[in-house]
Amino acid sequence: MVAVTHALARTESAGAPRAGVLTGSWRLVRLILRRDRARLTVWVVALVSLMAVSAQSIDSLYGTPEQVATYVRTVGDSPALVMFGGPGYGFDDPNPGVILVNETSLWMALATALMSVFLVNRHTRAEEESERMDLVRSLVVGRHAHLVAAMTVAVTANVVVGVASAVSTIALGFPTAGTLALCGSFTAVGIAFAGVATVAAQVGATGRSSLGLAAGAAGLAFVVRGIGDVSAPVLSWLTPFGWGIGVRAYADERWWALAGPLVLAALVVPGAATLSARRDLGGGLLPQRAGTATASAATRRPLGLAVRLQRNAVLGWFAGVAVAGLVYGSVGDDVDEMIADNPELADYLAQVSGASLAESYLATAIRIVALMIGGFAVSSTLRCRSEEAAGLAEPALATPLTRWWWMGAHLLVTVVATVLLVVVNGAAVGASYAAAVGDASRVPEMLLASLATLPSLLVMVGVAAALFGWFPHATGAAWGVLAFVAVVALFGTVLRLPAWVVDLSPLTHAPSVPAEAWSTVPLVVLGLLGVGLIAAGLVGFRHRDLTSG
Repeated sequence: MVAVTHALARTESAGAPRAGVLTGSWRLVRLILRRDRARLTVWVVALVSLMAVSAQSIDSLYGTPEQVATYVRTVGDSPALVMFGGPGYGFDDPNPGVILVNETSLWMALATALMSVFLVNRHTRAEEESERMDLVRSLVVGRHAHLVAAMTVAVTANVVVGVASAVSTIALGFPTAGTLALCGSFTAVGIAFAGVATVAAQVGATGRSSLGLAAGAAGLAFVVRGIGDVSAPVLSWLTPFGWGIGVRAYADERWWALAGPLVLAALVVPGAATLSARRDLGGGLLPQRAGTATASAATRRPLGLAVRLQRNAVLGWFAGVAVAGLVYGSVGDDVDEMIADNPELADYLAQVSGASLAESYLATAIRIVALMIGGFAVSSTLRCRSEEAAGLAEPALATPLTRWWWMGAHLLVTVVATVLLVVVNGAAVGASYAAAVGDASRVPEMLLASLATLPSLLVMVGVAAALFGWFPHATGAAWGVLAFVAVVALFGTVLRLPAWVVDLSPLTHAPSVPAEAWSTVPLVVLGLLGVGLIAAGLVGFRHRDLTSG
């Protein structure tokens, strides 16, 4: 971090004093820690707990060589594991540590990356957009102080997660060297994406678009890494995730691979400072397109305005979901080929789930993208909260516009966009898989599989709407619900969660088509629950006072 700080200082003109550029950085670090003490605590505790519980579960499930050998025979050659779980290495000399890497490494890396992106964006561009940075910058604060402070806290948070995870995992008996390599890998990836977020903060026209750019970069890197590990290894090395798994924890560690993400962060943060000096405070390098002098007939109506406010975000999500679906579906053909080469695995899956490996893979792919869509659903629903907190709801509601229709317009956009994203998910996965296997009937089958996830997504929308309606200052809990659903879906088996905990996730009750048969009753119940929660949110918003900040 010292090297990055010095590099930032050199981005100023030669005559500028170094101290002036970064004045106030440490006080801003203290301010960030004070403001985000609860948020950071939740992130750190959740990630460290996930790592510790995963290590404990794997240690108990695969504590003998026979159990490890069974795992390798079952999933060792699975492209589904490589795409959704881990790097797929170490199976020539397997041990519980290799299983831990393949079950948790990529998801821990993705989680730390998202933590870093949210944190950096919140204390850079979001601060500019709220105009709080104007007040702070009116004091004796250096031009790059906010950038350095946000980066410092992000690096510290990642290091704390890495160190605490390593300590808890080593305490469970895992080898020290492999554990340090594993925890160091996702720590380095998180730091790399903190740096990427600093650049996105300079480029995006708004705080929301900056966040979208940084999170989109993380998602794209995750998908490219998956493609590389399955079919083109060189692509994997072009992403921080590829460098992270290239450390090969518990399998002849390659410590030099940790340098990749760290060097990336050290290069992009000074670049972000240079870009910051070339733009106006509150504006991005990609300027917002000037609007018309008068509002159109559509935007003078609540629904039209809600559509206009969320249009760009929806289009971006459409593109991201389509790309992810096409990529995941195209790999399905490799699964069929693997079955032909591994009859033991095919027989095992037939006995355990009654589904082929291809069906299991496609069901997993559909659900992974559905969880991504859940991120859109929560974010779009909480647009109501951001409008209210910014003071934009009050002028609108001072007119004859009712609260029901104001909130309802935003929720209608969310629900319709979520439905369309679910359709895009199924169509993309189905189209690419159909092209790979030469069977057009796969398209409607994947559409049906994707639609099976829709009621669960409506429940997430309903939870966010209910929180906004009744407890506006607790709307962040909606992201916690999404995180819980993701953990249950991705790690429920590995963590050996109790049945009642697994049943709390709405996605648990949705049939995993095509690996499972379609079931109408649970989907109807989930849909009614989602609608009921949305209605509850509307009622709550109608009866409470408006809040701000």
